Amino acid sequence: MKVGITSKLFVAISAACILVAVTMGIAVRMSFERGFIGYLQTQSHSESAQLKRELETAWAIHKSWDFAKDTAAASAAIPELNDAGGPPGPPDMNAPPDGLRLPSPQGAPGSTAQQGPPPTGLDAPPDARGAPGPGPGSQGNRHPPFRVYDANLKVVLQKGPPPPPDEPREALSADGKLIGWLAVGGPDMLLHSADRQFQTQQIRATWIIVGFAALLAAGVAVVLARVLLAPVRRLVEATHRLASGDYTIRVPDSGSDELHELASDFNRLAMSLGTAERSRRNFIADISHELRTPLAVLRGELEAIEDGVRKPDRATLASLQAEVAFLSQLIDDLFELSLADIGELSFEKVRLDVGPVVEAAAESFRDRLADKKIALQTEAGEASVIMLGDPYRLTQLMKNLLENAMRYTDEGGTVRVAVTKNAHEIQIDVQDSYPAVPEPLLPHLFDRLFRVDASRSRQSGGAGLGLALCKHIVNEHGGTIAALRSPLGGLWIMVRFATLESRDD
Repeated sequence: MKVGITSKLFVAISAACILVAVTMGIAVRMSFERGFIGYLQTQSHSESAQLKRELETAWAIHKSWDFAKDTAAASAAIPELNDAGGPPGPPDMNAPPDGLRLPSPQGAPGSTAQQGPPPTGLDAPPDARGAPGPGPGSQGNRHPPFRVYDANLKVVLQKGPPPPPDEPREALSADGKLIGWLAVGGPDMLLHSADRQFQTQQIRATWIIVGFAALLAAGVAVVLARVLLAPVRRLVEATHRLASGDYTIRVPDSGSDELHELASDFNRLAMSLGTAERSRRNFIADISHELRTPLAVLRGELEAIEDGVRKPDRATLASLQAEVAFLSQLIDDLFELSLADIGELSFEKVRLDVGPVVEAAAESFRDRLADKKIALQTEAGEASVIMLGDPYRLTQLMKNLLENAMRYTDEGGTVRVAVTKNAHEIQIDVQDSYPAVPEPLLPHLFDRLFRVDASRSRQSGGAGLGLALCKHIVNEHGGTIAALRSPLGGLWIMVRFATLESRDD
């Protein structure tokens, strides 16, 4: 079974949220329990300290624990014993206060008799608790149970159930001597049924909240998984269509996040692939056309010779040779461009003077230009123009530029070649006369197999690969090449290279 990214994201988000909710629930429960018990402990310690002061003061007044046998005197000396839920009233001389237990004459624990009304609150046994205590603000029956021992560890006074035997005792002293011991029950004995019920309710409420938080996290995870992955799903579907050859597919790229950038990159990729596919098809069509024309001419000439229509004389052989040369040049250009695409076109750069290289290439075209009645003008200058370059590739560059100028210049025109040095830059200009190239088409002249209108794409034109190869040669030398309108009325090719001095700088 295939698990999608939506399900994975849902599980990840919901699991993280549920884990956080459960962790918070456990932390809140532990914090509440510790805080609640801590609060009771603080309250117990405060009341124990107050009770200790009251006992020590009462003993100092009576100089013995005999007052504890008299309930009225004990209640008057220790208000703790008289607090039954409201302000203490006049002491009842015939009955001890709520929860007071007096020791037997022998002082043995457990032989005391409980007097007064039935015990409530903390003085009641555990199975008798559960009734709500006094209202807000009342402290009746809220004090911890305690037991008072004399110096000989005999029980002299007790309130509520006896503290556990291992409960720590605090020493009571007066006039610098030990007079007894005080044992106060801990928070566990202080907890009423209402307190325990409140604690249970809070814990139950905490886990209910955790449960609702987990459900909410699952719902939010579903929404987030769908919303966040909607652009991703669109990209996945668009990628499938793009892989199947639909280069017109586009995805919405609104927004400013990474998904927007990914969508924009996808659209640019689709556009680039579409352009590359069109270029590939056009390239194949153009190459087929370029190969078909000379082959058709060759086949026609050979058939004419076979049929006896034409004789195999010098003119016929020259025509066949011209078509073979065109095919050879076309194949060579294609081969070198393919090498350039994969970075395998070789360059052997040396220190050289550009002027003689340009002049030699121009002079090799002088006779051919003269045959078309095209004047050749060269301006190389006398100063040396030194650069780091490959003489063979630079000669190939100049021959392609001159070939292009010769093919597309009308008879009686002019071709001008100039080499100049400006600061740390070498500039080579090749200009020709009419006809001109339309301004919008100038940037496309260096595209492969690019053709202008019929005025410059006549039968004598080349295959449209020479200028593309020129651009690659210039780029490999770190230069720039541009096509402009020439003052002579035709095309102006401007090539710029850095001098050797500027490279050394």
